[in-house]
Amino acid sequence: MVRRRLPALWLGVAVALGSGLLAPSGAAAAADPAPWIARRPLNIAHAGGDLEAPHETMYAFEEAVAAGADMLELDLRLSADRELVVVHDDTVDRTSNGTGLVRTKTVAELQALDNAFWFVPACWSCHDRPIGDYALRGIRTGARAAPAGHTPDDFVIPTLAEVLDRFPHRLLDLEIKDGPDGLATAEALAELLLGTSRAERVVVVSFDDEIMDHFQNLAPDIATSPGLGATTDWFLGSRGPLPGKVALQVPPVYSGIEVVSQKFVDDAHAANLAVWVWFNGTDDDVPAEWNRLLDLGVDGLITGKPRALQGVLDARGGGFRTRLDIAPTLEVRRQRARLGVRCPALAADRCQALLGVLSGDAIVGGAVIELAPGEYRAVRIEPHGLRWRRLARRGLTAQVWAAGDTAPSISSLTCCRPLP
Repeated sequence: MVRRRLPALWLGVAVALGSGLLAPSGAAAAADPAPWIARRPLNIAHAGGDLEAPHETMYAFEEAVAAGADMLELDLRLSADRELVVVHDDTVDRTSNGTGLVRTKTVAELQALDNAFWFVPACWSCHDRPIGDYALRGIRTGARAAPAGHTPDDFVIPTLAEVLDRFPHRLLDLEIKDGPDGLATAEALAELLLGTSRAERVVVVSFDDEIMDHFQNLAPDIATSPGLGATTDWFLGSRGPLPGKVALQVPPVYSGIEVVSQKFVDDAHAANLAVWVWFNGTDDDVPAEWNRLLDLGVDGLITGKPRALQGVLDARGGGFRTRLDIAPTLEVRRQRARLGVRCPALAADRCQALLGVLSGDAIVGGAVIELAPGEYRAVRIEPHGLRWRRLARRGLTAQVWAAGDTAPSISSLTCCRPLP
């Protein structure tokens, strides 16, 4: 048999392994019964990070993801033609060059507006600055060139369908806004999500308890957060489990009352509820407060500054990561070997990994894999060196080095079941 040269990619991994940079972490863990609570601080971009980019524009969402945001938070209303649109207020006045109620305008009318009109850094809707401060104003209308990699359409009020299409694998926190169309918005959202594969990768919330109850009745298997009344009752009451709810979305302080304390976080986790913190404004959405909350063990920060938050998470070494699920048995027959790999459903994005098989301390085979969240694949392992059957007699260990969202893991597996 002709011996193949080890690809340069694998040589780099071998060097890392030999230098002790990658340490064994044991077999892949079993599925988490409460997957939203893994002490994994999610970087959740509020309105796409509205203190760093224009509120709820595709430009903001793209910039937040590029900066490291794991999840996008966005608000939903219905347009006049009953489409789900991503907009916070019941009017377009605060962010765009238009005026009037969202519910009286069609999608075409909404998307003709410049939704970056009033944005300046650190202020998502300031109407009192010098004209020169509005550096993104006019891109939508063609009066100014779009930044590299973007188009004028990235500065409009998007529809939810457009966001789902642009970010097919991103985790989403969807807030249904209250008002005369709140219940109808819940119905439209339930219908849309139940018709896609995204249902298990979103969390739905509303301040309005009636809207939340209505949505949960329509889509009981989609993860939700409690409304304001239910959250207040939990805070003041026995703090037990909330059926169908996966996360409490709360401010650190509300009307002068401390909400997020160590006891609050501990009680929430005991009830299988994650804690996601949103901020009252720019004053508390700052590194000192992020670090205090992270020290308490909160599970997510809903920030207007996802780029700045990612810097803090990187410095702490505690960003969101998921671990690939690896089948317990490597299957080998002659020159064929394969290993079952699943990307967790709650990965923030696609799982990309280097998968290697070792005999002793030598890399004898491997593959480069990329899986969508929730996807399972029997990955064929390409050999290097001796035949698989001889290698199997020596003993094999499968190992995974992951990139992107997936945490590095090294898994010792049972070897070897013959392939069918």
